[in-house]
Amino acid sequence: MERTSPSAAWVIGLVAILAAGGVVGLLGWNTESDSSGLLLAAAVLLACFCGVFGQKESSRVSEDVVDILLLGGLGLGNALGGEPVNHIFLIGLLGYAGFFLARHMLPSLQKSLALAHLGLAVLLGVMAVFMDKDLAMVGLLFLLATFLPLVPFHLPFLGLIRSSREFLAGVWIVVWLTAGLSRLKDLDGILPADWMGVFPVLALGGALYASLKAAGHRLPRENIGYATVILLSLLWGLMAEFSSLSHWGLPFGTAVGLLMSASLFSYALLYERYGKHNLLTLQGLGSGLPRFRGIFTFLISLIVLLPVLPVVAGFRIIPTAAPEPGYFLPFWLLLFTVWFAVSWIFTTMLHQTAFGMPRTDVPDRDLSVYELLALLLLMGSASVFGMFT
Repeated sequence: MERTSPSAAWVIGLVAILAAGGVVGLLGWNTESDSSGLLLAAAVLLACFCGVFGQKESSRVSEDVVDILLLGGLGLGNALGGEPVNHIFLIGLLGYAGFFLARHMLPSLQKSLALAHLGLAVLLGVMAVFMDKDLAMVGLLFLLATFLPLVPFHLPFLGLIRSSREFLAGVWIVVWLTAGLSRLKDLDGILPADWMGVFPVLALGGALYASLKAAGHRLPRENIGYATVILLSLLWGLMAEFSSLSHWGLPFGTAVGLLMSASLFSYALLYERYGKHNLLTLQGLGSGLPRFRGIFTFLISLIVLLPVLPVVAGFRIIPTAAPEPGYFLPFWLLLFTVWFAVSWIFTTMLHQTAFGMPRTDVPDRDLSVYELLALLLLMGSASVFGMFT
């Protein structure tokens, strides 16, 4: 295979991200920074680094570098800034998302609804400073349902995934989710008890809806977007059962973001070789790439295990008093629905992409060292953040 020299955009992007990583590392070393903020900042930096590093041999890396660096800056400001600086970066992220959708998303009803949703989110974000406690709580819930997409507040998130190339979409997922995860601590202990019963119902309904929508799509990007919504419904549904949402929800949400990002990167690497395909025409394309098939199989295995993480983390902090009969029934129903839907979506993608009849009509060009390392970094970090935090 002919080796290409790294482009100027690739080098500039890596240098900028590594410099930002050095600053964040010094900040964490020299100050008593919030550990959760540092974890989220590390996830943002990692997604940005892999989003650029994995495109070393791509002819289109220059199209994504500016957007990735801008998203990284907004994500870091939100994760590390104190009040009200992080609030300003949160509003900036919403504003940039609206600009991005207005520019790149095809005209449709979904686009209009997503832009209206983002406009309302910006308004609530600005007004949150002046609201009383009850109204501020409603505004916080709206922002959290936007950044940790809960049906029917998922349209801006899906619009961003649909409107971006796969490498950029992978960075969007991590930055968008970390923006919501950074606000989870504000939710601990402030929700009225009579609200708690609503969230499992909304989460279960949202998971079922997203599962049915994923069944009607053949584009991997759409399925990954809906799978993210399904997985995050666990975070909302277990809010009543497991207290201290920020303790178990933050590592789980970070692992979801990194693994979904790795999934999108995987398909970006296939598209770089073979052009755009849906799940039907992808069949057999990965079977002639042993490195890709091995890493993609391992990635899907990690994703299928994701629904277990909040259960393990949540049972560590569950009250020791014996629960009432039937207390865990909604929890098990939601867990089974999420696990079944995610397993079905990703095992279908695995079978269609990495297995099946080998294709003899296309040349085989396996993953390069840069591409392999980018995927391994995301997968390894997701395992560490999700399982050992």
